[in-house]
Amino acid sequence: MSGARRGFVLLEVLLSLTILGMAVAAFMHSFTQSLRSARLMEIRTQAMFFADQLMDEFEIFPPASGRRTEGGFGEDYAPYYYEVEMKVEEPRYRLRDEPEEVERFFATRVYTLEIYYRDESMAEPLLAARVSSAVVGFEKFSSQTKQSYAYF
Repeated sequence: MSGARRGFVLLEVLLSLTILGMAVAAFMHSFTQSLRSARLMEIRTQAMFFADQLMDEFEIFPPASGRRTEGGFGEDYAPYYYEVEMKVEEPRYRLRDEPEEVERFFATRVYTLEIYYRDESMAEPLLAARVSSAVVGFEKFSSQTKQSYAYF
């Protein structure tokens, strides 16, 4: 057998293993990025559910005006907590035909709600959701409806 050789040289094997290792590293990086993105989306979705729940609660039980209020969501959702600030804006308009009847209008409550997520692996908390909204303080029934209801 003159110069015919079968198989690979050690250098060819090392080169192919290096290329294969780089490809596996790239795939693993994209896989971990997709897992991280899925976890972040799960955290933000849960935070938006909490924000919706809190905004409904604030219509009935508004937080203290003019200062930041903090709270949590119970033991099951311990990594989540919120901060809310509420400002009351008084009405700045009058009726054209009844200029003295400003008390018929109610103040607007403006909320800024921030929901954070923090666990032991994070150096600082993640701002998972920020919601700004306003609730107009109006009554569901007119004064005539209330008066007629009082007679029953």
